Amino acid sequence: MHLKKIKVNKEKSRDEDAKRLSALTPGFSGADIANVCNEGAIIAARHDKKNVSLKEFENATERVIGGIE
Repeated sequence: MHLKKIKVNKEKSRDEDAKRLSALTPGFSGADIANVCNEGAIIAARHDKKNVSLKEFENATERVIGGIE
C-alpha cells in the first residue's frame, strides 16, 4: 500500500520489495512504515537516483528508528 506512489527498482517485483520492507519493519505501525517509505524516497532523491532501492529503505529504517544523527 505504501509503495504504490514510490518508484522502486524495476529489477525486482513490487511484491519482493514489499516483503523485504515488511521484514525490515516488524512491529511498526502504518504511519511508521509510511515514514520509512517517504524517507527512502528522500534519500534516493538526495543521491539523484530515479528509483528507490533496498539500500535506501534500509537507511530510512535506521533513520526512523534512531532519528537524525
